[in-house]
Amino acid sequence: MSALTRAELMKLRTLRSTWVVLLVLPVVAVVTLMDAALDPVEHNTRIVDFMDVSLAVVSVVVAAFAAALVGGEFVRRTVGLDYLAVPRRVPVLAAKVSAFAGVGAVLGLLSALLATVVAAPIALGRDVVLDGPGDAVLRVLAVTAAVAALSALGAAVGVLVPHPAVAVGAVIGWQIVEMLLGTALGIGDYLPIRLVTTVAHLGGTVPLPVAFGLLCLYVAGAVGVALLVGRRRDLA
Repeated sequence: MSALTRAELMKLRTLRSTWVVLLVLPVVAVVTLMDAALDPVEHNTRIVDFMDVSLAVVSVVVAAFAAALVGGEFVRRTVGLDYLAVPRRVPVLAAKVSAFAGVGAVLGLLSALLATVVAAPIALGRDVVLDGPGDAVLRVLAVTAAVAALSALGAAVGVLVPHPAVAVGAVIGWQIVEMLLGTALGIGDYLPIRLVTTVAHLGGTVPLPVAFGLLCLYVAGAVGVALLVGRRRDLA
């Protein structure tokens, strides 16, 4: 971990909003998951089926949180202080993305663990067979990595859209676009937010390695464009 990334993580630890999200979002994920108890049995044939909406909520909120904080730094001009300390902009922006990927990993891990613990008794009550230990561990790790990727993607959006409200709107708007594209063109399973659910299912319409590869491509593309734009943006 670079010194810049450690500095960004230290900055995040001093923000009240970071701790609020870390504490509240996993609880929100569990509350959302409880709605699965009202679904018909035939819609949930595996334990992960109970987690779909919960993981989608976590992914969107994590991405929006990252976009809001990074975009807010441009509005408040605090990013200028970082540029004064380290004149090369690309390492500074890359450190911000890396730091939010770390925060996303923590949130993804907590949410996946809590969702598994809460979904297990619901699944047993529906006579749904639980995963074996290997699949359960793999699912938690896969969700952790996928949410980290969405958090990095959100941070890139914050660089591209340097205003917190607009950046959050862009993330939420993209979720709506995904739903529309999925309905109209049938490509929803290949788009970033839906890929988190695919990863949680350890594959499906999109095989697990392909899903991870697509997530990496989305993140790499968004971060690359964000670094290029952020490097040239006038802060005046």
